Amino acid sequence: MSHTIEKCNAFALRITNYSNTSQIIQFFSDKFGHIDVIAKGSRSSKSKYQGLLQPLNNYEIVIYKKESTLSILKEISIIQDNMDLFNNIEKAAIAQGAAEIYLQLMFEENDYCKFYDLLESYLNYLKNVDKNHILIFWRFLLRVTKYLGFSLKIDKCQFCQTTNPDTIYGISFKQNGLICKDCIKKKNITRNFKCNKDTIKILLYLKNISNQINNLEISKSTTKEINAVFKNYLSYHLHKRIHLKSLEIL
Repeated sequence: MSHTIEKCNAFALRITNYSNTSQIIQFFSDKFGHIDVIAKGSRSSKSKYQGLLQPLNNYEIVIYKKESTLSILKEISIIQDNMDLFNNIEKAAIAQGAAEIYLQLMFEENDYCKFYDLLESYLNYLKNVDKNHILIFWRFLLRVTKYLGFSLKIDKCQFCQTTNPDTIYGISFKQNGLICKDCIKKKNITRNFKCNKDTIKILLYLKNISNQINNLEISKSTTKEINAVFKNYLSYHLHKRIHLKSLEIL
């Protein structure tokens, strides 16, 4: 079977035990996007990979790349160890949420580097946040929607431009952003996601919220609702159901 030897940088999105001795790693790389790779014998105590393969770490990998089956891991070295994210249960869930999103997306070849860089900057930023880590995840998802070509606009009503949180109804999936109560009636807009007032306030200021991250109080109900906004918005535009199981513990 034909193959080529390739080198690239890649994040380990998911690692699954395979047979008694091996593992399958689902990588996202800067050069090839998604790559499914088998690390033969990696579970053996004598393996050169023992303890090296961890989810969400960033690696330089050399593989025997195959087109129609699993590629084979030949060499691997760590670029960035992200295991300290797992010292905090909220950070761990939110970091894994990004991996979960990437596993469900299809990427254009020209976008591989852009999405690789986005994941790298997201995980690095997440390490330095002390509170309300979920805000960083929502901002990450905003960038994801932008790069995919259906940017979610959350700074004002998409028709009348109002920024008054008391008059905003929620999200219009078709209009790709916030919509107010008056414009829903006037324009007869369908496929909306109604949001509570706390959700609206956070969405309105999410892009400019960096300096207030540690001062905000976000309820569990609001967190759940904003997660649902993004999940349903992505599902609508990608024409498939998007899951965010990693965040169910929040």
